[in-house]
Amino acid sequence: MTRHDGGRLRRRARIVLCTLVAVLAAALAPGNGALAEDFVVAGPLVDYRAAGTAIAVDEPQGDFVSHSAYSGGATCPCGCGGCCGGESFWLRAETLLWRLSGQDLPPLVTASPTGTPLPGAGVLGDPSTSILYGGDTAGDGWRSGVRLSAGVWLDSCETFALVGDYFHLGQDGDDFSQGVDGDLIVTRPFFNTQTNTQDVQLISQLNELDGDVRVESFEELQGASIGLQQCLKRCCDPCGRGPSWRIDLVSGYRHYEHNSRLAIYEDLLVLPGTTQPLVPGTTIELRDQFDARNEFHGGEFGLKTRVERNGWLFESLLKVAVGRHRRTVDVDGSTLNTVPGAGAFLFDGGLLTSTATNIGSYQDTRTAVIPELRLSLAHRLTQRLTGRVGYSLIVWDEVALAADHLPPGLAVDPRNLPPVAAGGGPDPAFPGIQGSTLLAHGLDFGLELNY
Repeated sequence: MTRHDGGRLRRRARIVLCTLVAVLAAALAPGNGALAEDFVVAGPLVDYRAAGTAIAVDEPQGDFVSHSAYSGGATCPCGCGGCCGGESFWLRAETLLWRLSGQDLPPLVTASPTGTPLPGAGVLGDPSTSILYGGDTAGDGWRSGVRLSAGVWLDSCETFALVGDYFHLGQDGDDFSQGVDGDLIVTRPFFNTQTNTQDVQLISQLNELDGDVRVESFEELQGASIGLQQCLKRCCDPCGRGPSWRIDLVSGYRHYEHNSRLAIYEDLLVLPGTTQPLVPGTTIELRDQFDARNEFHGGEFGLKTRVERNGWLFESLLKVAVGRHRRTVDVDGSTLNTVPGAGAFLFDGGLLTSTATNIGSYQDTRTAVIPELRLSLAHRLTQRLTGRVGYSLIVWDEVALAADHLPPGLAVDPRNLPPVAAGGGPDPAFPGIQGSTLLAHGLDFGLELNY
């Protein structure tokens, strides 16, 4: 080899070294990905090129991929076999702040000023009457609850997972109580079908009755599911430059349960100055109670999407459950009269309930379709712990509510009240099982542990 040939080889070696350095620098520079041209200024003499001559260099395609995430191509791995997760299971605990659509109530307790003539005191439509309870929606306020979710991957590539959740939305009690008030005549309104006029039952009146009335109204909702989560498509960026995302199919078993109650209680004492055909000192304990229960069992399916970038995560879940919806309505009532010197007498039925007409248990089963939507935004607090905030929505049609099964128009035939007399009509009637749309929605706040 001549000295001239050795110098040429050294110069070519410098060319290769400079080119490798330039390519490596371009590959590690942020923001690269598409094929593009860059220019490198040559040294004093590079392969017979003059100093300062620009050399065109092609940058590599794609982002840098670590060896563990490399799947054979120049781009980041996409597909359900990418194996870029490394998590085995997750556990999520959330506090719920939700609202339900509530129950529509007719006027149940009324009053008029003391001194109002009895034929009109407390009667609906009378100018002196004010509504103390009812005539609006009950149970539609904010209420708290809890939801627990968990899942475990069944394979190392996070293709299949076993998932489940349970939530409970607590009772939003809309209770009411009215005791003796010397300035008021307190009554319970109803429509008297025997006289075909609006009428009332006295609760408290000066020198007539000392009494109090209580109304209990509540709803509660809970649900649970167990199923499989299957990866449909995902794309991972182990470098953290772009978003990682995945789309999963969710399917399995779903259960929902909704319960509601409307109950009215009276405790009365007949006073010595009574003008009613009652023995002074008699006590009367009366109860009207309406309960509704809804149970759903079925299958559900839906799509779950997840996008993550720079420690922030956005998730959406849209599911539809299809199955059997069983509705049960129970109507009950009682009246206990304790008469001085005569003893206690217990009867079935109250003011809005009667053994002759509507007391009993009623049930039917129908097909229901229940959609559910969840949206959440999360941030990784540590490698394993994530904080979350989100919104949830459940829509359940034809739900039986307790208040929907009061006698229509609060119509009552007094002959059917205890003790039941002959010749009474169909009132207070059972209207048949009624359905309303239940809307449950609100905010979710939680933490998720991944391991």
